[in-house]
Amino acid sequence: MTTTNAPAGLKTSEQKALAALTEHSGATAAQIAAYAGIGGSTAGKALNTLEGYNLAYRERGAMTGSRKEADLWYHRPVETTPEHISDEAETEAAPEATEAAPETEAEAPAEEAHEAPAAAETPAPAAKTPAAKATPAKRLARGDLRQMVYDHLAAHPAEEIGPSGLGKLLGRSAGAVANALAKLTAHGQAELTSDSPRRYRFKA
Repeated sequence: MTTTNAPAGLKTSEQKALAALTEHSGATAAQIAAYAGIGGSTAGKALNTLEGYNLAYRERGAMTGSRKEADLWYHRPVETTPEHISDEAETEAAPEATEAAPETEAEAPAEEAHEAPAAAETPAPAAKTPAAKATPAKRLARGDLRQMVYDHLAAHPAEEIGPSGLGKLLGRSAGAVANALAKLTAHGQAELTSDSPRRYRFKA
Protein backbone atom coordinates (compact mmCIF):
# COMPACT_ATOMS: atom_id res chain seq x y z
CA MET A 1 0.00 0.00 0.00
CA THR A 2 1.26 3.51 -0.77
CA THR A 3 0.66 6.75 1.08
CA THR A 4 -1.19 9.62 -0.54
CA ASN A 5 -0.39 13.30 -0.72
CA ALA A 6 -1.04 15.49 2.30
CA PRO A 7 -4.75 15.42 3.25
CA ALA A 8 -6.75 18.56 2.56
CA GLY A 9 -7.74 18.77 6.24
CA LEU A 10 -4.25 19.56 7.57
CA LYS A 11 -3.92 22.75 9.61
CA THR A 12 -1.44 25.44 8.58
CA SER A 13 0.98 24.44 11.35
CA GLU A 14 0.76 20.79 10.28
CA GLN A 15 1.44 21.75 6.65
CA LYS A 16 4.48 23.76 7.76
CA ALA A 17 5.71 20.85 9.86
CA LEU A 18 5.27 18.46 6.92
CA ALA A 19 7.18 20.79 4.58
CA ALA A 20 10.02 21.11 7.11
CA LEU A 21 10.08 17.34 7.71
CA THR A 22 10.27 16.68 3.96
CA GLU A 23 13.37 18.87 3.71
CA HIS A 24 14.95 17.79 7.01
CA SER A 25 14.04 14.13 7.50
CA GLY A 26 15.74 12.74 10.61
CA ALA A 27 15.38 15.92 12.71
CA THR A 28 14.09 16.30 16.27
CA ALA A 29 10.75 17.93 17.05
CA ALA A 30 12.59 21.03 18.29
CA GLN A 31 14.51 21.28 15.03
CA ILE A 32 11.32 20.85 12.98
CA ALA A 33 9.74 23.64 15.04
CA ALA A 34 12.68 25.92 14.18
CA TYR A 35 12.64 24.99 10.49
CA ALA A 36 8.86 25.46 10.25
CA GLY A 37 8.78 28.66 12.32
CA ILE A 38 6.24 27.28 14.80
CA GLY A 39 6.25 26.66 18.56
CA GLY A 40 7.76 23.55 20.09
CA SER A 41 4.51 22.19 21.53
CA THR A 42 2.72 23.00 18.26
CA ALA A 43 5.37 21.10 16.31
CA GLY A 44 5.01 18.09 18.64
CA LYS A 45 1.23 17.97 18.10
CA ALA A 46 1.64 18.46 14.35
CA LEU A 47 4.15 15.60 14.08
CA ASN A 48 1.82 13.28 16.00
CA THR A 49 -0.97 14.21 13.58
CA LEU A 50 1.28 13.54 10.56
CA GLU A 51 2.22 10.19 12.08
CA GLY A 52 -1.48 9.35 12.31
CA TYR A 53 -1.90 10.22 8.62
CA ASN A 54 1.03 7.89 7.79
CA LEU A 55 3.08 10.84 6.54
CA ALA A 56 5.78 10.61 9.23
CA TYR A 57 7.35 8.12 11.61
CA ARG A 58 9.68 8.44 14.56
CA GLU A 59 12.77 6.69 15.81
CA ARG A 60 12.69 6.57 19.59
CA GLY A 61 15.62 8.23 21.34
CA ALA A 62 18.02 5.98 23.23
CA MET A 63 18.51 6.15 26.98
CA THR A 64 21.86 7.57 28.10
CA GLY A 65 22.02 6.81 31.78
CA SER A 66 18.92 8.40 33.27
CA ARG A 67 18.56 10.79 30.33
CA LYS A 68 16.53 10.00 27.22
CA GLU A 69 17.68 11.42 23.93
CA ALA A 70 15.16 13.22 21.71
CA ASP A 71 13.14 11.20 19.19
CA LEU A 72 14.12 11.59 15.53
CA TRP A 73 11.33 12.23 13.02
CA TYR A 74 11.36 11.07 9.42
CA HIS A 75 9.19 11.87 6.43
CA ARG A 76 7.57 8.66 5.19
CA PRO A 77 8.42 8.05 1.50
CA VAL A 78 5.67 7.47 -1.08
CA GLU A 79 6.72 3.83 -1.64
CA THR A 80 5.74 2.40 1.70
CA THR A 81 4.00 -0.44 3.48
CA PRO A 82 1.06 -0.04 5.90
CA GLU A 83 1.33 2.75 8.46
CA HIS A 84 3.44 2.89 11.62
CA ILE A 85 6.39 0.96 10.26
CA SER A 86 9.30 0.82 12.72
CA ASP A 87 12.57 -1.11 12.79
CA GLU A 88 10.55 -4.26 13.26
CA ALA A 89 9.15 -3.73 9.73
CA GLU A 90 12.52 -4.85 8.45
CA THR A 91 11.67 -8.39 9.62
CA GLU A 92 9.22 -9.02 6.84
CA ALA A 93 6.76 -11.76 6.09
CA ALA A 94 7.54 -14.22 3.31
CA PRO A 95 6.80 -13.12 -0.29
CA GLU A 96 3.86 -14.50 -2.21
CA ALA A 97 3.95 -18.06 -3.41
CA THR A 98 5.67 -18.72 -6.70
CA GLU A 99 3.71 -19.85 -9.73
CA ALA A 100 2.66 -23.46 -9.94
CA ALA A 101 4.74 -25.85 -12.02
CA PRO A 102 3.78 -25.97 -15.74
CA GLU A 103 1.49 -28.62 -17.05
CA THR A 104 3.00 -32.02 -17.77
CA GLU A 105 2.76 -33.95 -21.03
CA ALA A 106 -0.04 -36.01 -19.50
CA GLU A 107 -2.31 -32.97 -19.82
CA ALA A 108 -1.80 -32.52 -23.59
CA PRO A 109 -4.94 -31.75 -25.67
CA ALA A 110 -7.15 -34.72 -26.44
CA GLU A 111 -6.92 -34.11 -30.24
CA GLU A 112 -3.23 -35.09 -30.24
CA ALA A 113 -4.00 -38.41 -28.56
CA HIS A 114 -6.35 -39.38 -31.42
CA GLU A 115 -3.64 -38.89 -34.04
CA ALA A 116 -1.74 -42.02 -32.87
CA PRO A 117 -2.41 -45.20 -34.99
CA ALA A 118 -4.95 -47.54 -33.46
CA ALA A 119 -2.53 -50.50 -33.54
CA ALA A 120 0.28 -48.64 -31.81
CA GLU A 121 1.07 -49.60 -28.28
CA THR A 122 -0.23 -46.99 -25.86
CA PRO A 123 2.56 -45.79 -23.55
CA ALA A 124 1.95 -45.42 -19.84
CA PRO A 125 0.83 -41.90 -18.93
CA ALA A 126 3.53 -39.69 -17.48
CA ALA A 127 3.38 -39.10 -13.78
CA LYS A 128 1.87 -35.75 -12.91
CA THR A 129 4.42 -33.46 -11.36
CA PRO A 130 3.10 -31.77 -8.20
CA ALA A 131 3.23 -28.00 -8.10
CA ALA A 132 6.31 -26.70 -6.34
CA LYS A 133 5.64 -25.15 -2.98
CA ALA A 134 7.01 -21.67 -2.37
CA THR A 135 9.92 -21.53 0.05
CA PRO A 136 9.36 -18.68 2.53
CA ALA A 137 12.06 -16.00 2.59
CA LYS A 138 14.25 -16.10 5.66
CA ARG A 139 12.94 -13.80 8.37
CA LEU A 140 15.48 -11.08 9.03
CA ALA A 141 16.70 -9.97 12.43
CA ARG A 142 16.48 -6.33 13.40
CA GLY A 143 18.98 -4.28 11.40
CA ASP A 144 19.74 -7.04 8.86
CA LEU A 145 17.80 -5.41 6.03
CA ARG A 146 19.56 -2.10 6.60
CA GLN A 147 22.91 -3.95 6.31
CA MET A 148 21.75 -5.63 3.09
CA VAL A 149 20.81 -2.25 1.61
CA TYR A 150 24.13 -0.73 2.69
CA ASP A 151 26.12 -3.64 1.22
CA HIS A 152 24.35 -3.24 -2.14
CA LEU A 153 24.98 0.51 -2.27
CA ALA A 154 28.63 0.03 -1.27
CA ALA A 155 29.09 -2.58 -4.00
CA HIS A 156 27.60 -0.19 -6.61
CA PRO A 157 28.79 3.28 -5.46
CA ALA A 158 27.98 5.02 -8.77
CA GLU A 159 24.48 3.55 -9.01
CA GLU A 160 21.37 5.59 -8.17
CA ILE A 161 18.42 3.41 -7.22
CA GLY A 162 14.98 3.79 -5.66
CA PRO A 163 13.27 1.74 -2.93
CA SER A 164 11.09 -0.20 -5.42
CA GLY A 165 13.95 -1.27 -7.66
CA LEU A 166 16.21 -2.15 -4.75
CA GLY A 167 13.38 -4.02 -3.04
CA LYS A 168 12.96 -6.23 -6.14
CA LEU A 169 16.71 -6.94 -6.24
CA LEU A 170 16.78 -7.90 -2.56
CA GLY A 171 13.44 -9.72 -2.57
CA ARG A 172 12.01 -7.38 0.10
CA SER A 173 9.14 -4.90 0.27
CA ALA A 174 9.69 -1.39 -1.06
CA GLY A 175 8.43 0.12 2.20
CA ALA A 176 10.96 -1.64 4.41
CA VAL A 177 13.75 -0.82 1.96
CA ALA A 178 12.62 2.85 1.93
CA ASN A 179 12.88 2.98 5.72
CA ALA A 180 16.35 1.43 5.63
CA LEU A 181 17.47 3.97 3.00
CA ALA A 182 16.10 6.87 5.08
CA LYS A 183 18.03 5.70 8.15
CA LEU A 184 21.24 5.18 6.18
CA THR A 185 20.83 8.72 4.80
CA ALA A 186 20.27 10.11 8.30
CA HIS A 187 23.50 8.42 9.45
CA GLY A 188 25.51 9.74 6.49
CA GLN A 189 25.94 6.34 4.84
CA ALA A 190 23.76 7.10 1.81
CA GLU A 191 22.55 10.23 0.07
CA LEU A 192 19.26 11.20 -1.55
CA THR A 193 20.00 12.21 -5.15
CA SER A 194 16.42 12.74 -6.34
CA ASP A 195 13.28 13.50 -4.35
CA SER A 196 10.69 12.66 -7.03
CA PRO A 197 11.08 9.87 -7.82
CA ARG A 198 13.27 9.05 -4.83
CA ARG A 199 16.74 7.83 -5.76
CA TYR A 200 19.67 7.05 -3.45
CA ARG A 201 23.34 6.17 -3.82
CA PHE A 202 26.26 5.22 -1.62
CA LYS A 203 27.96 7.98 0.35
CA ALA A 204 31.58 7.27 1.23
